[in-house]
Amino acid sequence: MFDVSIIMPVFNVSAHLPRAIQSALNQTKMDFELILVNDGSTDNSGEICDQFAEEEPLIIQVIHQENQGSGKARNAGLRIARGKYIYFADPDDYFKPTLLAENYRMAETRDAEVVVFGYTKEVEGNPREREILLPRQPHFQSQKGFRDHFRNYYHFTPYALWNKLYKRSYLKKHNIRFTDQKLGQDALFNLNVYREIAHVAINRKEYYHYVTHDGSAVNRYREDRFVMELNIALQFKSLIEHWGREQAFNDLLKQEFWHPVYLELANLTHPDCPMTEEEKVEWLSVICEDENIQHYVVNQDLKESNPFRYLLHQRIQKGQYLPALKLMERRNASATRYNSAFKKIKKFFLT
Repeated sequence: MFDVSIIMPVFNVSAHLPRAIQSALNQTKMDFELILVNDGSTDNSGEICDQFAEEEPLIIQVIHQENQGSGKARNAGLRIARGKYIYFADPDDYFKPTLLAENYRMAETRDAEVVVFGYTKEVEGNPREREILLPRQPHFQSQKGFRDHFRNYYHFTPYALWNKLYKRSYLKKHNIRFTDQKLGQDALFNLNVYREIAHVAINRKEYYHYVTHDGSAVNRYREDRFVMELNIALQFKSLIEHWGREQAFNDLLKQEFWHPVYLELANLTHPDCPMTEEEKVEWLSVICEDENIQHYVVNQDLKESNPFRYLLHQRIQKGQYLPALKLMERRNASATRYNSAFKKIKKFFLT
């Protein structure tokens, strides 16, 4: 048995993959394995995995499979993992050499089912644009404690995989695996993790570098985006109902059901959306007929500190779907102009 199994799903990331793998191999003072799951890559990502495995055959295992999505790729890794703890890393990010050792030590000291730690958010190609984000929550030592203070926990990347270390026996005991949903597998996985969790350790240091790239799945038009985002909200509701905390966390439920509506507005105003204006308005009216959207979004006010999101919510509440779309379009156009101007200014001063 290893102390930790690192599971890394791989799909067409040859430009970033060597950095991610090397950051795993650089881990200090740890007995770990690295499981690379090549999920049907059509570039040379699979070959890169095999090359590293040839150099480190005692540490690296490679699984090659047809493209099934990152969720099923991670499940394939989980099936053969032998570590006491599981760490899920993304192939286009990287992390510090002490990530495993220090978080493993904390997990063992506190008998944690999950350890949560900080991370650095940065933009690819712009290493100066970095933001360090650290958890501020206390350690949780019981189910009641975690549930009582879940609102505090919720506000620090509750759905991310890469800033958490998971005890494998806990995942196995509760049969926690990834679904085949194309987006949001990480959220659905963590919602299952939280269902019965009692011991969560918090490490207030940053270890992971989360790198944003142009053309990510979040920024692309998807015909099925709303359905997938709504499913996450429904599973969140199921979790809160399981705990019997619907009244206590009504504000979080409102946020969860507003989120898929907001993202769908962005999706509908994406340049690649093929729908006509009339079709977009009709689709929004259908969305707002959903009983949960009606209850949590249309019929309840939302405490929204962002003025733009507040105005957008007001439009949706009043059934003003075309003005809501126009508002989102203006926001997108303004953001595009700002980003373009900012890049030109930055380039001028850095050259």
